[in-house]
Amino acid sequence: MRGNRPWRPHAAQPARVAEPLALVALVALVALGALALASCSSSPSTPAGSSTTTTSVASTSSTSTTTTLPPASTSGPLTTSAPIALPFAADRVTATAGPDGAVFAAPQNPTSGAPTVVWVIDGNGPAAVAEHMPGGVAALAVDSANLYVASYTSVVAFDRASGNQGTQWSLPPVHAANASDDSLVAMTAVAGLVDVSITQGNTTTVYSITPASAVAPKKLLVGLGDAIGPDGSIYYETTGRRLAVRRPDGTTQVGAALANAPNAEGGGVQYVDSYAGGAVWANEPAGQGLDAQFATYDSSTLDALDSFSGSVNDSVADTQAGPLVLVPSGNAACPLTPAPSSCVLRIDVHGSMSDGVAVGQAVVLVGPSPGVVVADTTTGQFDLVRLS
Repeated sequence: MRGNRPWRPHAAQPARVAEPLALVALVALVALGALALASCSSSPSTPAGSSTTTTSVASTSSTSTTTTLPPASTSGPLTTSAPIALPFAADRVTATAGPDGAVFAAPQNPTSGAPTVVWVIDGNGPAAVAEHMPGGVAALAVDSANLYVASYTSVVAFDRASGNQGTQWSLPPVHAANASDDSLVAMTAVAGLVDVSITQGNTTTVYSITPASAVAPKKLLVGLGDAIGPDGSIYYETTGRRLAVRRPDGTTQVGAALANAPNAEGGGVQYVDSYAGGAVWANEPAGQGLDAQFATYDSSTLDALDSFSGSVNDSVADTQAGPLVLVPSGNAACPLTPAPSSCVLRIDVHGSMSDGVAVGQAVVLVGPSPGVVVADTTTGQFDLVRLS
């Protein structure tokens, strides 16, 4: 259920923006900096709440979200809303959708020391400043009460009704040296808890935060990748390369062995990635090119359901409309659209796709209220396109 994390050959690869946008990102980010400074000067800083650290986050909030969107249809052709502008440019984007449909988005720039603005679109817009962060943002998560912003040092909660900063939790050290440009922190708010996954080398450690408590994050498990279910179950790959689950009551279950036969082309290894439609989704990149083999497993029994071919660029999300997949142009199930346009389709646990709709140059698919963040080639920034 990690809607802001697409399919990838390792557990920490966020969405990427197509290369042409990188050429205009610098100019747009200069404009964003000016906008952020102007907004900060017009809004007072909110005092920090209780914290497990001695340093509070200097941030302001101008938005509370109150709109609840009607639920999306679970059948029939998908349709798109008019684009809603997200006024920032970036090489990478992190985004998350709340249970009421509010979408929060920001540049994913965890190693940046520059201030970062988190934006929110409530209902059908327009975008407004949600929070000003003093540094880079690694991941976002949201529940009905709070917005959570993760960096490489901490997670900070912000009250959605008032915008005030609440608790700040220190994270264990995140070592970015010698890592790729991928974010090493992922985060999900579900079932009354906030789960934070930190990837270091080939292993991922999952920590749990209780929003109502200032107690430090609790270490739950270490594996080779994870996905979070809607009841708080954590599906993960053990260090012995088996599918496993940790239930909310702390009990664990070990299931099928996952592929672990590396070949000369860099393939042959499966990775746990997502939860959607009552199933755990894993992928096995071919190694060369963009081909991949997907497999689904029953979330209750961990038994294998099916396997099917796809692309390493396919991204699956669990949404109110059911499981959806974001695929690049050229997919046979995708409506005929010129590159680099992509499309979103319904997908079932057997890999059958239907009811596709073109969405432009999308970079992130979010749920539970379905939508995509797309690159706006006119402005060099981004738009939110809602799906129904």
